[in-house]
Order: sequence, then structure tokens, then C-alpha cells
Amino acid sequence: MAGNGQPQAITDTNDDESPSFAPNGKLIIYASRAQGRDVLMTTTLDGKIKARLVSTTADVREPVWGPYGR
Repeated sequence: MAGNGQPQAITDTNDDESPSFAPNGKLIIYASRAQGRDVLMTTTLDGKIKARLVSTTADVREPVWGPYGR
């Protein structure tokens, strides 16, 4: 939420789904679409820093952070 209590968009796309918080609570991973492919993206909680996760040529969906502490 923005400082005024109103919701704030943290991505600039419409096909985002399946968000998951990082174990440290500082990032969010989510599924999206880019250039006609399914991709995984990360963003900071304020949406200021975004990154597309590199993958093979396969489409990827359903992001999950790895095993915690194992």
C-alpha cells in the first residue's frame, strides 16, 4: 500500500499471477508473460526494482521459493 493507505501497483503488466514472498520478505516472485512466453519475474516490495529470471527455452509458471533452510 502507498503511504496514504491506498493500494499501489508494483508491476507494469496485466498478466501477473501466483505471487510468492521470498523467505527474507524483501522480494516477490511471480509468473507473467513477456514476448508471448510464460516467464518468472521478481520485484522489490515497492516495485522499484524488477528482474526477469533467465530460463531455458521452455515456458515457466507457478513460482515457489526453494526449500527453506534445507
